[in-house]
Amino acid sequence: MENNWTIEQTKTLFSLAREAKEKERGLVWAFSAMSDKTGRSVNSVRNYYYSQLKMFELVPSLAKDLGIELVDSSRERFELFEADEIDELLENVLSGKARGVSVRQVIADMSGGDGKKALRLQNKYRSMILHHREKVNEVMRRIGASGKDYYNPYLKETVAAGSETDNYKKLNDYIASLDEAEVGEFLQIMKKFFA
Repeated sequence: MENNWTIEQTKTLFSLAREAKEKERGLVWAFSAMSDKTGRSVNSVRNYYYSQLKMFELVPSLAKDLGIELVDSSRERFELFEADEIDELLENVLSGKARGVSVRQVIADMSGGDGKKALRLQNKYRSMILHHREKVNEVMRRIGASGKDYYNPYLKETVAAGSETDNYKKLNDYIASLDEAEVGEFLQIMKKFFA
């Protein structure tokens, strides 16, 4: 699908946002309706809306010139994580899991009962595990070096502080976790590597 938005589509999107506010519906309703109209994904519509909203906030005359009436923006600003917040989150969760505490409980303790904060922390933790393995490995090394046990989310096991990494065991565990087709692919790669 083409990513170019027409002026009419942009007007429709902001009109739907206004309608959502008037009907006391969330913006996701407007994004979903626009997704249905254009064939774009809801996430794509949301991203476009916020990029345009930011532009219109920086240049209010542009929205006025286009005849776009902005919804009163009482939305909360997206709050970015600081590097030390990410480190603290990972350290708390990985150390807590090593002590037998669930991720959910560690995050509940960190959020102090604030549901929005808990969701924010949970989403960030999942994102870090999935997309930032190097950073997670760095934090695990730091926890181990400080003399604490930690949970390794990739091996799905607790690592005792000071224990030497047994690469043969890791390789064996990895191969054991593969299905037959994946084992075949792995062996083909190893043959090429050692050929």
